[in-house]
Amino acid sequence: MKAIVHIEAYTMSAYRAIRPALVNSNVGYLGVSGMVFSATIDSRDYAYLVDVVKNAAQSAGIHHSEYAIITLQNISQPSKN
Repeated sequence: MKAIVHIEAYTMSAYRAIRPALVNSNVGYLGVSGMVFSATIDSRDYAYLVDVVKNAAQSAGIHHSEYAIITLQNISQPSKN
């Protein structure tokens, strides 16, 4: 099963910390619009993606209030007939 995860950076500092970590994580497909990251990943990679974001923010001294994971939507695979 796939999932869509949106990560919103509220400050440029958070954006600059999170973006390279997401790109280097190579987890699924990544898109960016403004300061919102959209990742389409396998559902089993969700915890890893959250850890990537948290670690990048902590390493840069970014407080959790400067970013948020705002959406997690599961995409079911169409049934094969």
